[in-house]
Amino acid sequence: MSGARSSISGYLSGLHSSQPLPLEEEERLAGMVQAGDGRALEKLVRHNLRFVVSVVKETPEWHHGNVPFEDLLAIGNEALLKAARKWVPRNGARFATYARPFIVRGVRRALDNEWSMIRVPVNIAEEIRRMKYTERVMTQQMGRDPTDAELADRLQVHVTRLADLRGFIAREPTSLESFNQEKFQEESEE
Repeated sequence: MSGARSSISGYLSGLHSSQPLPLEEEERLAGMVQAGDGRALEKLVRHNLRFVVSVVKETPEWHHGNVPFEDLLAIGNEALLKAARKWVPRNGARFATYARPFIVRGVRRALDNEWSMIRVPVNIAEEIRRMKYTERVMTQQMGRDPTDAELADRLQVHVTRLADLRGFIAREPTSLESFNQEKFQEESEE
């Protein structure tokens, strides 16, 4: 484990030398990337790796997940690379502004896939995240837990949808050893 710590600390300390590029340089590199220049792509990505670290660190779910920090950095770096290939500068927007949603989405999907033993589809995981966030905000605003009706109204969903989402959260895997084959056969014969 100490080898992994030293390699990640070496990686992180190596990032201090790469500073963000000026906007004009980012725009120039973006044009070259669109033309297929691999070196321009590498330079654009390399100068934004520190940004990936900051986004991964500020994503609160990573503190609670089973995914190692190093893996989240790798996923964030892949998302940064994907964003760099797609970015077309517009209205003076910085590359980091464009890349941020790619990185956050990649990290969250990785965490969602490791969230529990039962994989929840991405859209459901997003709904659950939105429900939990809204519930926390409403609790702070109201000084009490919101009722299901209040929460459903704020989320603009039916109360039964909240129950479905909570069911996904509470669902526990069933052991195959506890599966009763005889009972299953009786039910299927009826």
